[in-house]
Amino acid sequence: MNKPAAENGRSTVGVITALLDPLTRLAQSADRQDLFGTLDAVRRRSADNSVRVAFVGLRQQGKSQLINALLGKEVCAVGDRRATSVVTVVRHAAEPAARLVIEKSADFETVPLPLDELQSDLVNSPRAQGRQVARAEIGVDVAALATGLALVDTPGVGGPGQRHAARVLNEVAQADAVVIVGDASQEFTEPEFRFVRQVIGLCPTAVIALTKVDLYPEWRRIADADRSHLANVGVDCRIIPMSSTLRNHALRLGDKELNAESGYPELFRFLSCEVLADIGTKRRVRMARDLESVAQHLTVPFEAELNALRDPAFHQRMRGELKAKKEISDARVKSAKSWQHVLNDGVTDLNSGIEHDLRERLRGIGKYIESELADGDPDKKWPVLTGWVQEQVSAAVGDNFVEAFRSAQALAERVAASFADDCVSIDLPALNAICEGDLIGPELQVGELRDAKNSLADKGLTALRGGYSGAMMIGMGATMLGAALMNPITIGAGVVLGVKAYQQDRAGRLARRRNEAQITLRKYLDDVSFQVHKLSRDRLRNVQRELRDHFRESADQALASLQGSMKAAQEAADLEVAEREKRAAEVEKKLAVLARVRDIVTRLQAGQANGAGQLATAGRK
Repeated sequence: MNKPAAENGRSTVGVITALLDPLTRLAQSADRQDLFGTLDAVRRRSADNSVRVAFVGLRQQGKSQLINALLGKEVCAVGDRRATSVVTVVRHAAEPAARLVIEKSADFETVPLPLDELQSDLVNSPRAQGRQVARAEIGVDVAALATGLALVDTPGVGGPGQRHAARVLNEVAQADAVVIVGDASQEFTEPEFRFVRQVIGLCPTAVIALTKVDLYPEWRRIADADRSHLANVGVDCRIIPMSSTLRNHALRLGDKELNAESGYPELFRFLSCEVLADIGTKRRVRMARDLESVAQHLTVPFEAELNALRDPAFHQRMRGELKAKKEISDARVKSAKSWQHVLNDGVTDLNSGIEHDLRERLRGIGKYIESELADGDPDKKWPVLTGWVQEQVSAAVGDNFVEAFRSAQALAERVAASFADDCVSIDLPALNAICEGDLIGPELQVGELRDAKNSLADKGLTALRGGYSGAMMIGMGATMLGAALMNPITIGAGVVLGVKAYQQDRAGRLARRRNEAQITLRKYLDDVSFQVHKLSRDRLRNVQRELRDHFRESADQALASLQGSMKAAQEAADLEVAEREKRAAEVEKKLAVLARVRDIVTRLQAGQANGAGQLATAGRK
C-alpha cells in the first residue's frame, strides 16, 4: 500500500489527538458541557482508521477469488458450490480469527467460528443455532490491511428471487469505496448494467474489475464495449482488466512482470491513492472542522470577557448586540421558520416522492404482467415469468432506494444551507439511518399456481361426459320420432358436443389460471409495496430525527456561546481592578492556546499535518 499516505494519516491522527486535551480543558474551564459530545466524536473518529471497501457483482463473477488473490490467502469461500452466502468482512488482526455475527431480537451476538469452517455454508452454520446470520468477520495478518482497509465480500446478486440484492445495496451505501466485479465473458447485460448504475449512484468512489481475462481472448473488445456503455450514460468509472489466476502464479513464482499483467497493481493503486488517501483527507477535514467549531465556540465568550476586562464600557456597548444575536439564535431553535421548517417540509415531500416513485415502478411491472398473461397459458411461462417479476421488482426497489439515499443527502445539504447563516461551521451527519434493515424480506416470494392443467385422463373424461350427455339428448329426441336411440346421427352429435365440452372446459380453466396468476402476482406486488413503503417511511423518519438532533445540537452550541459571552462580559464588568488584570492575563493565555489550535486546524484542512511539535506545546499549556 501507499506508505507515505499511511504515515501522513498517522501524523494527522497524532496532531488531532494532541489538540483534544487542551480543548477539553478549556471547555471544562468555560463550563461548556455541550461541546464534550463533539470532542468525543472527534476522538472516536481519530481512533478509527478503518476504510470499508465492498466487493459486489453478479453471481459467479469471481469476487471471493479476487479478494483471496489480493490478500494472498484463502480467506473467502470460492467455487460453484461454495459461493459467498453471507456478508463477510475481512480486517487486519495480529492473530487469525473468525466469528459470526448473529441477529438476536433488536441486537447482535457474536459467536466464535473455527477457521476451517470458513469454506462452509455460513448462512446455515450450526453455530448459529437456527438464527439469522447477519455477517461473518475475519481477521488476518496481512500487511495490505494494516493501513485500515476492511474488505467486504458480498453475496452475488441475480438469479432466482434476487434475494441478496437489497442487502448488497445496503452494504454499498455504507461503504467508503466499491469494487464492482464482472467477468470478461460478455459485455454488460441489462441487469448487470442497471446494477452498476445503482452502485455508482450510492457510492461514486468505485472501480470495475473485469475478471477472468486469462480465459477469454476477446476481453479487450468486451472492455471497450463496457466503457462505451458507461460513456453513453455519462458514468465515469474506470475498468481494470484482472486475472486472479495470473496473480496466484505471480505470488507463487515471485514474478513481477506476471503480477503486473494480472492487473492487481492497478487495483492496489486505486485502493491506496483514491480510497485510503481520499477518505483519509475527507476524515481529516471533517475532524478539523469539528475542532474549529469547538475552538470558535470557546473563543467567542473568552474574547467578550477579555474586552470587558480591558474596557469596562465594552459590556454596555456590546450588551445590545449580544442580546439581539441571542434572540435571533433562540428564535432559530424554538420556532419552525428556518431550518426546522425546511427539514419538516423536506421529509414530507421526500416521503411522498419516494412512495410515488416506487408505485410508478411497480405499476409498470404490473402492466407488463397483464399484457403477458393476456396471451398464452400462464402455466407454461410461470417459472420464467415469476423469475422475471422478482428480478424486475428487486431492481425497481434498488432504484427506489438509490433515489431515496440521494434525495436524503440533498435534503441534508438544503437544511445545512438554511442553517449556516448563524452557525460557525456545520458538517452533515453520515445518514446511517437510511441504510438500516433489508429492502425486501426473504419471506416475500411469488406463490405457485394452484389450478394446474388437466391430465390426459381428465381431458378424456371431460370430453366423454360431454359427448355422452349430448348423444343421449339427441338419441331421446330420435326415439320420439321412431328412430333408434343410437344411430350415426346421435353418435356424430355426441362426438361434436364432446369436443365442444372439452374446448369449453379448457377455455374456462385457462381463464381461471390467468385470473389466478394475475391475483398471485398482484398480491406479490402489493406485499412488496406495503413492506417497502413501511421501511422507507421508517428510514426517512430516522433520517429526520438524525438531522434534527444534529442541527439542534449545533444551534444549542451557538446559543450557549452567545449566552456565555453575555455572562462573561457581565462578570468581568463587576470585577475589581486588581482582579481584572489577573483574570485578563489568564484569558489571554487561553485565547493564545485557541489561536494556536485554530492555526493548526487551518493547516490540517489544507493538508499540512506537520504541526505536532507546536501542538504538543499548546496541549501542555
